[in-house]
Amino acid sequence: MVLDGESRHIQAISPRLTQLLGIPDKERHALTASSVLGKRLSQRLRHELQGQQRLTSPLAFSRPHTLTRFQLNAYRNERHVIVEIEPLNPLGKRRLLGTVNERLMRIAEATHQEELLDYLVTAVQQLTGHDRVSVCHFDSDWHGLIVAEAQGGHLPVLLGQRFPASDFPITLRRAYERHPVRLIYDVNAPADMLLMYTPEAEIDLRHCFLRAPAPERQRYLQRLGVRGALSIAMQGDTGLWGLLFCHSAAPHPVAPPVRDAVRTLVQMATQRLLLLRARQEARYLQRVQDSLVLSANARVEPQSPAQLLNEQAETWCSLFRAHGVALWLKGSVSASGHTPTAPVICQFVKRLEKAHRHSGPWCTRGVASEPLTASLSMPDQCGILAVPLSMNPAARGWLIFFRPEQVETLYWAMQPTSAPLPAVMVAPSAAWCEEVVGRSEAWQRVERLAVMDLGEDLTLAISAYEISTLNMHLERERKALADANQRLEQLAHFDPLTQVWNRYRIEQAIEAELVAAKRYGAAFALLLFDVDHFKQINDTHGHGVGDEVLVSLARLVEASLRGCDHLGRWGGEEFVVLATHSDIEAAVGLAERLRSLVATLHVSGLDQPITVSIGVAIWRPGDSCKTLMGRADVAMYRAKRSGRNRVEIAEERVL
Repeated sequence: MVLDGESRHIQAISPRLTQLLGIPDKERHALTASSVLGKRLSQRLRHELQGQQRLTSPLAFSRPHTLTRFQLNAYRNERHVIVEIEPLNPLGKRRLLGTVNERLMRIAEATHQEELLDYLVTAVQQLTGHDRVSVCHFDSDWHGLIVAEAQGGHLPVLLGQRFPASDFPITLRRAYERHPVRLIYDVNAPADMLLMYTPEAEIDLRHCFLRAPAPERQRYLQRLGVRGALSIAMQGDTGLWGLLFCHSAAPHPVAPPVRDAVRTLVQMATQRLLLLRARQEARYLQRVQDSLVLSANARVEPQSPAQLLNEQAETWCSLFRAHGVALWLKGSVSASGHTPTAPVICQFVKRLEKAHRHSGPWCTRGVASEPLTASLSMPDQCGILAVPLSMNPAARGWLIFFRPEQVETLYWAMQPTSAPLPAVMVAPSAAWCEEVVGRSEAWQRVERLAVMDLGEDLTLAISAYEISTLNMHLERERKALADANQRLEQLAHFDPLTQVWNRYRIEQAIEAELVAAKRYGAAFALLLFDVDHFKQINDTHGHGVGDEVLVSLARLVEASLRGCDHLGRWGGEEFVVLATHSDIEAAVGLAERLRSLVATLHVSGLDQPITVSIGVAIWRPGDSCKTLMGRADVAMYRAKRSGRNRVEIAEERVL
């Protein structure tokens, strides 16, 4: 039912609605909002929609002389109010609530993605009774892969099969981001034509929940052999992660309470899925950090770049699933495993220097089709991951990983065709098989993050070696060495982007403070913080704006510290403040002051506020740098989980 902007006069109405509410045809043209909904419900609708785009929650009502209860949803659309009404079938609400709570607990206890998604589709299939419930995950090209499925036996199995990105156009994906639930009771049901009370009114029903499917979507579902469908969006931290599909071979209603219960299960499962992925990535990053070359021995006895590569190549190739690694420094190449020839690597670096100027990594999984590498002789390589090493402002080195071809067999749910689709066509029982050649495994986001950490540490190790080499010629080249030492000191102790202390230098200062604390009992604190939603800033505005955020933030914070306090970049968007002679009250006061100060920061080209989450840890007897930083890290992530832009105090010990 379409009402005017004040929710008083009917502009259009569906014939099916009058049948549903038991309104005789002869009364249809004399209807008002009050006569359809009742005076009290009409007044409540007008009151709750004042200044609002939609009702905060559905309204339930009943009509005189009927036993059926109905559910009403309403929202504003330009100059109209769209009212959607559906039967509210009686359900055992307590039993449904108990069932949902039990399934939510099971979802919260899942420890692996496969276990979580398998339980989710089974739980949803039991709740709705659909013939097939599937989870479809989108890859970076928006192709969909069915990663979990529960079967009722009346529709073919789709598990492990793919759907092309053309099945999920951007308009459809955006619609799911705005309206995450879509129900189609019967694909073949004829659409109602609105009875227009105001013929000149132009009414947009694209965002109705109870609307009929578009003709192309109707043909698509018919092609799959589907009559009833319920789909729910699974929103990730950076956009649409995937969709949960419920399909039936026959028309299939889903009561509103069941629909709401399914949406709750999907939302909870998606959040758990993101948490499991974050934990998995954290474990991987820790393994990469454990392999870093700048150990205590490397600091005492610096090794040459070739020696470092020789010792670490096998470990690095294993971590990054590569079959070769090369290090390019000042025109010289050190390599291990399966790599191109040194002249080819030099030519590749020359092109990289022109095309890739920011500090992040560069990667491809299709060397032969990538314009930068297509003309280079790399017959055994299909994937490349390269990270720059910022040795000095005028020149960079490069650490480069190579991957071989991985022939991939993809199973598509339906073979692509250019011929017009028939009105009804059931999907074939056997999937269409495609063999993809000329590509490597994809470089995962966490691998791109990890290679940056590795590149920073390798830069420091190489700098330490250069310092050692130059010091051996001190007597012969005293003047030249003075300039080189100043440059290398900057590289060894300061972050090349923000120009504050790097991780190596701030660790030195923390160790010195620990010695003083143990000897004299002088308390001090660590404040660990990072930029909230930094990945979103990089993805939306580019790495240039992301770098400017880090530089501006570092300048602002460093300028506000006492002379005895120190700021260092811990890695990525993480920074640490060493607050000397500080007890818990002083440290928390400093943290709150920094948090408020950062919130005032403005960066050109960025229209969103910049905030930080801060973890505060106070030195306790027996602390080491690792335990102190560990407690600060736990507190910082507690601040992020609690809503970000806040300060949390670390517990005395992390078990």
